[in-house]
Amino acid sequence: MSRAGPARRAALIAIVPLLVAASDPTGDVAGCGDRPGAGTPPDLVDARGEIVELGTSARWTLTFAEALTVPDAVGRPFRVDIAIRDPDVPPLSFGYYTDVNRLVRVDATVAHETEIYLLPERGANVFNPPIIEGATMTIQIPGRTLSADEDLTGTSPGLEALRWTVIVRDGRACDVLGDGRPTERFGVGSDAVGEDEPAADTRSGLSIWWLVAGAAVAALGIAGYVVRRAR
Repeated sequence: MSRAGPARRAALIAIVPLLVAASDPTGDVAGCGDRPGAGTPPDLVDARGEIVELGTSARWTLTFAEALTVPDAVGRPFRVDIAIRDPDVPPLSFGYYTDVNRLVRVDATVAHETEIYLLPERGANVFNPPIIEGATMTIQIPGRTLSADEDLTGTSPGLEALRWTVIVRDGRACDVLGDGRPTERFGVGSDAVGEDEPAADTRSGLSIWWLVAGAAVAALGIAGYVVRRAR
């Protein structure tokens, strides 16, 4: 077996933080905690969290093994919880939730609104229902409902510090992302910057304005040289 050289290892380490999507095994629905499973929650296979809209919103894209049926008319409606830990708030552990202090919840009911719970503060809020397209559920909420907007700018810089996980439940059966602990990080969505803002020229590391300024200086230098030769 060949050994990876230092350059290859460094490249792998550099790439790891960019892999913001978390995969989950197919067919791993089991009982919630130590309780026997009784229910049929959707089988979660992939989850991605992003900070979007100029840092003002958090968005999760959840992918399941099969198309979702909402409202869920069989038994009790299934429930999707984004369990979050804010490092600036005391964590709580209860049932099969460990070290969390915020919940973003969607019940597969007719309304299926997005509910936000601030657990230590005993606060609650309601936002728009998620977008459901086949086997994908996209949940997006304002960042200010999760972390403080102390300077009233509309952004929530505290979003980057949050860690999250996903728990899908139906009755006593659950499918959890990983080990169910809030360890996932947010990525930065493509719409985290303004659509009208020009992108930097990443090929050279210089913006177009520096290139224009350099060209102008060069032109002035050439003009001065011509004038001096004419004299």
